[in-house]
Amino acid sequence: MELLIIAMLVVGAATASDTEVNRIIGGSFCLFGSRPYQVALLRNGRIYCGGSLIAPKWVLTAAHCGRWVRRISSLRVHLGDYNLPAKEDTEQIRRIHNFFMHPGYNLRPRDNDFMLLELDEPAQLNNYVNTINMTTHCPSPGTRCGRFPATMQCADVYTVSQARCQERYRGRITENMFCAGVEQGGTGTCQGDSGGPLVCNGQLQGVVSWGKSVCALPGQPGVYAKVCKAVQWVRSTIGRKCARSD
Repeated sequence: MELLIIAMLVVGAATASDTEVNRIIGGSFCLFGSRPYQVALLRNGRIYCGGSLIAPKWVLTAAHCGRWVRRISSLRVHLGDYNLPAKEDTEQIRRIHNFFMHPGYNLRPRDNDFMLLELDEPAQLNNYVNTINMTTHCPSPGTRCGRFPATMQCADVYTVSQARCQERYRGRITENMFCAGVEQGGTGTCQGDSGGPLVCNGQLQGVVSWGKSVCALPGQPGVYAKVCKAVQWVRSTIGRKCARSD
């Protein structure tokens, strides 16, 4: 079971406080075109969050990325983009037409950290831009999964039991969150990866949400929004929007 960790490389100093997870640590370059569902959200040319293409006109990302979404005119969604600084033939760029926060989103402690973005135009699906299915089955402990830097990067991590996750984060973990990482440290998400995908067994299992700002420490897994808990909301939101359009 592959846990896909994808992030755009962001270099910067970390502090000792808890913050959102944002930059892949200990990863390796992904094969070109191997993660066609990965998107990058850019504001004024700089990446601020990731996301996953779950339908030709819809992206699932983290609700806490919404602090920028209200400035829609300055935002762009990059699809099929393996190396952000370079202009690539596979690249598609879209604007955001609308956004929908999960009704149960709570900034503290980032419960239901989900947001849907409606693109202004559907993505043109091909080998480099494509959708990913959302899982309907919640993760079991020990599942091997995988997670994007100026060049897309991937890494393998492992899901952690809810009890261990609660222990690590002192009761801040809700039923809509789960942890994944590598026990010995050295691999994981960090500043810049928020909203990006955690993929297990070929399905979208998690949305990068938060963790320690000193990233990939031993025994300190990253925290992900649990996609299995949001599938019904995603489907009903998209369904209502499509019904209005008809």
